[in-house]
Amino acid sequence: QQQQQEIVDLELVKDIPAWLRSLRLHKYTDCFANMSWADVVSLSDEQLQAKGVSALGARRKMLKVFEAVQAEAIKTQQADD
Repeated sequence: QQQQQEIVDLELVKDIPAWLRSLRLHKYTDCFANMSWADVVSLSDEQLQAKGVSALGARRKMLKVFEAVQAEAIKTQQADD
């Protein structure tokens, strides 16, 4: 049983519309208007619902990706220190 490693491109994440398009979640782009990528990836399931992401599958996918992005951002920050 091998763990699938999420490849996270932090430069892509910073372009929220392109990032969502790459995840095939671009229909939710307007939900995150005027938010930074760091704010977006810190949203909870309840906050996503409040923003208009009503589909459970989409929220699950986002939360999984948000976790990977947060982990990558921490690694990158540690490497820069």
